[in-house]
Amino acid sequence: MIDFVYKLLEQLGYPHPIHPTEVHMPIGLIVAALIFSVVAALFRQPPLARSAYYCTLLAGIFLFPTVLFGIMDWQHFYAGDWLVVIKWKMALASILIVSVFTSVFLVRKKGDASKLVMGSYLVSFVLVVMLGYLGGNLVYGEQQAKAGDKYQAGMQLFDNHCLSCHPKGGNIINPAKPILGSSKTDNFNDFLAFVRQSQQPGGVQRVMPSFSSQTLSDADAKKLYQYITKVLQKR
Repeated sequence: MIDFVYKLLEQLGYPHPIHPTEVHMPIGLIVAALIFSVVAALFRQPPLARSAYYCTLLAGIFLFPTVLFGIMDWQHFYAGDWLVVIKWKMALASILIVSVFTSVFLVRKKGDASKLVMGSYLVSFVLVVMLGYLGGNLVYGEQQAKAGDKYQAGMQLFDNHCLSCHPKGGNIINPAKPILGSSKTDNFNDFLAFVRQSQQPGGVQRVMPSFSSQTLSDADAKKLYQYITKVLQKR
C-alpha cells in the first residue's frame, strides 16, 4: 500500500518524501502558540492567550498526519532501518504529542494565562526545534564535496535523490556497500542499469528504490554519474 502511494505520486511528478510538506503546520502553530502566550502575558491581552490555545489545539490535530507521513517516508526511503537519528525523532515526536495535549488539558484546568500553560508551550517549542535539527541533520548533516560549475546539475540531482541514504558517497542503510568504489560506477551503462532495476538477482525486492526515466531521465542520470565519478570519487 505504501509503495503504491509513492508510485502514484511519482507518476504525478512528485518523487520526494511527503513528511517535509506537512511538518510546517504543527511547527508553525507551536511557535505561534508560544509567541501569542508571551505577548499576552507581557501586554495583558487575554484574547492572544486564547489564540495560543487554538494554535496548540490545531497543532495537535496536524501532528497525527505529520507523524504518519514520517513513518511512511521512513519505511519507503530508509527501508524501516532503525538509524539512531530515527530513534531520536520517534522518541521526541512521541513526547511532543504528549506535551501538546498536556497544554490543551492545562488550559482547560488552569486557564489561558497560567504560567504552567506557558511553560508547556515552551516545552513543545523546544521539542520542535530539536526535531527540526534532527530532520535537517538526517538529510543535510553530511556536507557534500563541492562541485565546479560543470557538475552543479549532477550535485543537485545527488542532493535530491541520493543524499539522504548516501552522504559523502557512503551508505547509511548498509555501510558495507558505499557508492564510492562500487563496481556499479565503473561505467555509465552499468550505473544506469543499476538505478533503473527494482530487484536484486533472484527476483528479491531491493531496499534502494528504482528510478524510472520519468523520475530520472537518461540525460540527468549521466549528470549524476559524472558528479559521482568526477567529484565524489576524486575528493
